Amino acid sequence: MAEGLDEFPFRWIAQDLRRGRCIPFLGAGASAFPKDLHAKPPGARALALELAEESRYPAYQVAFEAAIPTDPTTNERILRAKVDCENLMLVSSWVEHGTGDRPRLRSKLRAYLANEQQPLPCNSLHALLARVAKQRPMAIMTTNYDDLIELALIERNAPFDLCVVAIDRPGTAAARRRAAGSLPRSQSDGVILFKPAEQDELKPVTANRELLDIEDDAGEVRLRRTALFKIHGHISRTRENDDTFVMTEEDYVSFLGGMDSLIPWDFANLMQSRTLLFLGYSLRDWNFRVLLDRVNRKRDQRIKSYAIAHDVDATESRLWEKRNVTVYNADLNEFVPRLDAELASMKSSSI
Repeated sequence: MAEGLDEFPFRWIAQDLRRGRCIPFLGAGASAFPKDLHAKPPGARALALELAEESRYPAYQVAFEAAIPTDPTTNERILRAKVDCENLMLVSSWVEHGTGDRPRLRSKLRAYLANEQQPLPCNSLHALLARVAKQRPMAIMTTNYDDLIELALIERNAPFDLCVVAIDRPGTAAARRRAAGSLPRSQSDGVILFKPAEQDELKPVTANRELLDIEDDAGEVRLRRTALFKIHGHISRTRENDDTFVMTEEDYVSFLGGMDSLIPWDFANLMQSRTLLFLGYSLRDWNFRVLLDRVNRKRDQRIKSYAIAHDVDATESRLWEKRNVTVYNADLNEFVPRLDAELASMKSSSI
């Protein structure tokens, strides 16, 4: 692990971005900065606590409504309850299958991500990627539900194809049966939604077909148009029927269990030969570790990946390195301006 950004290969990454050879992989932290941004998506812990309170989650009552503990056993139980209340997968499972239903979860996400009175703005990272995509088509992957990168691309007239994992749509049961080996891969319709740049509606497709506008340039695979892949779903400001999300424990079981059929063939092909740049992730989350392991199975392990992660400890650093990712312990508030400056210093002839 490198402390700070002095050793980060800004020139290499800038060149890779300019040439469409780097795939940015955006996590929650990529939408939650800069520090002075007034409107931003809520963090997973904050959202979990809010849902726990509203749904009368049993652990919330233990953690925040019980009397002050007078013995170690009770104190330990309260501490465990507080941890449970910050677990978004656990709390959202309670909301869907306990006191509420799935529309309650969608309403909560839309209240933050599709609020017309307080619309979320794009930040400097979204703008940077959109400027690069305008010059050279690129692939972008994200686990965020928000539409901020889409808005940045639209604002800069950078056409893009959109691919969304939709495990809560018809076809999910088929995907589970396929993952268990009782259904052929070709019968997994409905778990991926796709919208080419020239269309308005997301439609179900299968992963084992070519989706992207790709050309073969002297043996090198190139995109003719930017491709955005939203791995954990999508909340639309304008088309509520397009909403889909991976959120509950059951969602993640379905997603991770059927992931090999959820990465479109041509996305997997692109990942074989490109640098991955992880921004805004923490390997403390077990589900992301599983996701990264699955992604690495589709990659040439000789190609190094990079991550910008804030407040990384030794254990997390070792987890990153085990997955062939060099991690830089730094803040995106510092990283994005420095990458922007490197891109600006490059001549257009280097594209």
